[in-house]
Amino acid sequence: MSLVGIWCTLVSIVFYLLSYPFYQRKWLSWAYAKALNVGVRFVLGIKVDVVGRDNMLAGPAVITMNHQSNFDPLLQGPVFPKNAIIIGKKDLLKIPFWGRLFRATNNIMVDRNARGDGEGSKNGAGVDEAITRLQADDCYVWIFPEGTRSHGEGLGQFKRGAFIMAIEAQVPIIPMISKPLHYVLDIPNKIAKGGRHEIKILPSICTVGMTLNDLPELITHCEQLYAKHLAAYLGCAPEDVFA
Repeated sequence: MSLVGIWCTLVSIVFYLLSYPFYQRKWLSWAYAKALNVGVRFVLGIKVDVVGRDNMLAGPAVITMNHQSNFDPLLQGPVFPKNAIIIGKKDLLKIPFWGRLFRATNNIMVDRNARGDGEGSKNGAGVDEAITRLQADDCYVWIFPEGTRSHGEGLGQFKRGAFIMAIEAQVPIIPMISKPLHYVLDIPNKIAKGGRHEIKILPSICTVGMTLNDLPELITHCEQLYAKHLAAYLGCAPEDVFA
């Protein structure tokens, strides 16, 4: 794990330097995610198997994935698309090197302590900006619908933002499910077990014709979908998956 920390630092320095000539290029995020995953694969011996690649659609689309720990981004390189933007907290900008990279790769930064995103904001928390980008840029928006890490303790309740974006922009949702990390990592003790980690790309969910009146049903459907697949990994009932 210490070696991976060194690898991530070196990769971050390289991409920090690249962010100056290639400022506001979304492919930097894609290349950065790929480079981080190289360290995980060869240093920790964790290989990511992707199931359901045929379900990946061309953008625009909203990509959702369950969020377990700060280690998640190191495993997502094999499924992270080139033309993707991330919605993240403004606090991330305080992290050396990575903060600069997050801004330079054209992502959306939100202040979760603010009530809205400024004058004229309808949905707040970066949602309006994401909708505009989806409609104008043919990009993917990558978001963790739980809103925060579950720390491996199950699945958190989904926030509204990802689903408002998809409905308002009338773009599909592509659900991705990351297998529980405890099979390959002992996160509390910072020990790598190695092995194979799995990420599933599920069939997309069409939102064409939906309105915000359909929002509660859409969120419930997606929560149940994630709970079903995570329960299969954990060998428990879907209702027991929720943190």
